[in-house]
Amino acid sequence: MPDPEKRSVTIVGVHHDLARKQSKVRMVWDGDPDKSVVLPIPFGCSLDDMPRESEAALRALSADTATIGVRSIEA
Repeated sequence: MPDPEKRSVTIVGVHHDLARKQSKVRMVWDGDPDKSVVLPIPFGCSLDDMPRESEAALRALSADTATIGVRSIEA
């Protein structure tokens, strides 16, 4: 199993929806390009702030999913 301290993601895209005043960042896991996530960040986030805001969004998602249940669709 990879060392958690050495795992990382790379920001590969940012979308600013001007009409909705929303911004989203897309990150891809380094070493596993099939794993990615799109998360909201503060609207109009600057390029300088993007890594910090992206990490904060990823950590918030991690905290949220730590206790989430998974259901299957009932046919």
